[in-house]
Amino acid sequence: MPCTHELKGQQTWLDYGLPDLRSLDRALRSCAVAQVPTGKDITDAVEIVASNLGFADSASSQTRIVSPLGEVLIQRVTLVHIVEKRQDARERYVKFALDTLTGPLEIWRVAYSDGSARLAFVGAYETKRQMLVVVNIQAGNLLWNFMQTDAKALNKHRHGELLYKRYQLL
Repeated sequence: MPCTHELKGQQTWLDYGLPDLRSLDRALRSCAVAQVPTGKDITDAVEIVASNLGFADSASSQTRIVSPLGEVLIQRVTLVHIVEKRQDARERYVKFALDTLTGPLEIWRVAYSDGSARLAFVGAYETKRQMLVVVNIQAGNLLWNFMQTDAKALNKHRHGELLYKRYQLL
């Protein structure tokens, strides 16, 4: 199976004349959200993420979250992909991911080499760490991944077609 990667040459935040996340006005940042405790293993981490994303119980296979662009499907089976790198302990940031899905700073449609596209939800916070949430459009707006990062690195994910921003430029 060929490796799929983001297409080069897409418009960036600079082309749109958007603010740099490293110096973003505090008024545009969201308040920090509490981290949750780290899971002891992958199974525990999946349950932490599932319960914080609104799964009714351990038997629930999916749930939906309403974003500014409509519903995002979250399937329990895909949560393993998010938390499998245990050194990152991404489950700690699940509340940031949920907040970013429901109230993102920006949403970008990013094109990939195989003709597909994903949505990149950008969350800017009054903390050192920021949030990127990736949604797979082809799979029915399926939550694919989320990761915490610093502002400089998050700027690199602000490319493609800007579909949504929650602020107006002066």
